Amino acid sequence: MGIPGAVPECFVREGVYRRLLAAARALPDGFGLVVLDGWRPWRVQQYLFETLSEALRAHHPEAGEAELLTRTREFISVPSRDPQAPSPHLTGGAVDVTLCDGDGLALDMGTLFDEAVPASHSDHLERLGELDPRQQRARDHRRLLYSVMLDQGFTNLPSEWWHYDLGDQLWARYGGHDRAIYGPTELDTIENRWRRQLG
Repeated sequence: MGIPGAVPECFVREGVYRRLLAAARALPDGFGLVVLDGWRPWRVQQYLFETLSEALRAHHPEAGEAELLTRTREFISVPSRDPQAPSPHLTGGAVDVTLCDGDGLALDMGTLFDEAVPASHSDHLERLGELDPRQQRARDHRRLLYSVMLDQGFTNLPSEWWHYDLGDQLWARYGGHDRAIYGPTELDTIENRWRRQLG
């Protein structure tokens, strides 16, 4: 999507990968799991945070800094490499997923991936009264995704139907675990390997 510093591949921790495979295998026939995003570089996290913050500022010029920060953090974590509070996608434990049909076409989930609106909240369709047929299908797709991911030990970020965590600090928080397993990480490039060996 033209994001500076973005990598074309989706990387996650090995434990996350194995659970994603199990979740995909648990889906009913005719459904597939699509991984949209995993580990991301700090620079990408910073770009996403700043871009959404600026878009919100333009859309809500009356909002103060505290309100803009709260609205931005609803959908994008603050860029942080702090070992005690890294941005979840910097750990390789956060993953964004959706469902597809047997032909690999994305299913309707009620909103687009990364759509920063209240309808993206995981329980949005559950809280509505009467649903039209399209909304019912989207709700059922969200329920299916939620079910297979939770069965594999993931937790869901309540503000994003697509965002699931395993081993990071959001997983610890929403799953009631004492601590996160994963901290910030970098790709294992030759440059990073040499830095570790010679540092």
